[in-house]
Amino acid sequence: MRIDLREQEKKQRKRRRSRLTPRQGESTFGFDIAVAQPQVQARRGARPSPAKRARPQVKRQKSDSIPARRPVRWSVALLKTLALLILAGSIGLVVYGFTAPDFYVYSAAVSGAHHLKAEDIYLAAGIHEQSIFWVRPGQVEQVLGQLNGIKSVQVSCGLPAQVGIIVEEREPAVMWRLLVQERDWWLDEEGMVLPYHGDVSNTIFVVDSSTPQLREGDRIKPEGAVASVLQLAAALPQVEVFFYQADQGFSFVYISADGTQQWPVLVGTSEDLTHKIQILQRLTDYLAAHNIRPRYIDVRWADHPVYGAPVGQKTGQGN
Repeated sequence: MRIDLREQEKKQRKRRRSRLTPRQGESTFGFDIAVAQPQVQARRGARPSPAKRARPQVKRQKSDSIPARRPVRWSVALLKTLALLILAGSIGLVVYGFTAPDFYVYSAAVSGAHHLKAEDIYLAAGIHEQSIFWVRPGQVEQVLGQLNGIKSVQVSCGLPAQVGIIVEEREPAVMWRLLVQERDWWLDEEGMVLPYHGDVSNTIFVVDSSTPQLREGDRIKPEGAVASVLQLAAALPQVEVFFYQADQGFSFVYISADGTQQWPVLVGTSEDLTHKIQILQRLTDYLAAHNIRPRYIDVRWADHPVYGAPVGQKTGQGN
């Protein structure tokens, strides 16, 4: 049997052409459909699907985020490096500040101390050989404020190890002589017993025969006793010594103008002291005008003052 190869080749060519030739209404390889659909949707005003809209956004995010990552990483690394350097420097400064001898206190500038020793005040502060960074001015002021003889104190600090202490001492107002202890005490105007002694010009003396004991830091009783003595001394500058007894109060010895005679004056407690002083001055003027030398004057009750009749007279009294 004879096979015609030419006929077979023709049949194969027809088959190939039939495959490549599109049918009616079809597009070759689907390109017309892939290109035509967007055109038809654009004409009809149809919106693209969410999936198609999301694709370009995802690509933009990827394209934008990729170049931005590198500078962010470098800046974070730089900040971390700077933070580590600052931390290391701070630790080094702290270690140096607490170990270097230049920052330790070995002295202080004390001013305002006249009766107390500056060295004693410095040692009482409790800051010797202490780091300046541990010194708290408020705490030092509280400690020094409890010292006897200190009225107020102010503390300041500075680098590398500077400490300034300004004190206000309690000034002596009267010399209080306690007969039981056989000792003299300085008292300030508030009645505080001071820890220092010495001579002071224009000293006012008070001889106390009733108070049992006194020590540094105590306050004399009754309250306001020193203020009463100062008030009496201001009204009677010629009197330098006053006496105190718990049952009779204050008294003093009045000396006549010519200095030839003297008599005791009973003042009593500090109650209504201003009125008592006024009555005493009027009564003294009356006695001097009438040339009367009383044996005593008693103004403990200001509304009823009395005086003792001179020797040779039966009675005497003034009002």
